[in-house]
Amino acid sequence: MASPDQPGLIWLFFGWSGRLSRLPYALAWGFWMALAAAFLTRMVMTPHDEPAFVTWTLLFFAVGVVSTVSSVMLTIKRLHDMALPAPLVLCLFVPAISIFALIAFMVWPGTPGPNAHGLVPDRPKA
Repeated sequence: MASPDQPGLIWLFFGWSGRLSRLPYALAWGFWMALAAAFLTRMVMTPHDEPAFVTWTLLFFAVGVVSTVSSVMLTIKRLHDMALPAPLVLCLFVPAISIFALIAFMVWPGTPGPNAHGLVPDRPKA
């Protein structure tokens, strides 16, 4: 269980308040990408006539839905850290700019010191 000094994984992946610095943001994205890749690999490697193919396909799409929701929440917290408006999260859904937006969110430094979304990064707003 997470203490008030140490936020938990539920806040990291699904909370929207507070700030998130570059490293946890990149690691969380990496986690979702690796998990999706693992399920996609199993789905592709399983012959289509086996019952396990349906299971792996459903798991792949379930991870896709959950990771999309989580990625939006992660990006909102990252935008909070950068003192940018949360609606910029929509940049991740525009194919022509999504990869550039993701890279910018991973490398652009956050606001030094307190801002309107919290005193320090990697914590929910107190």
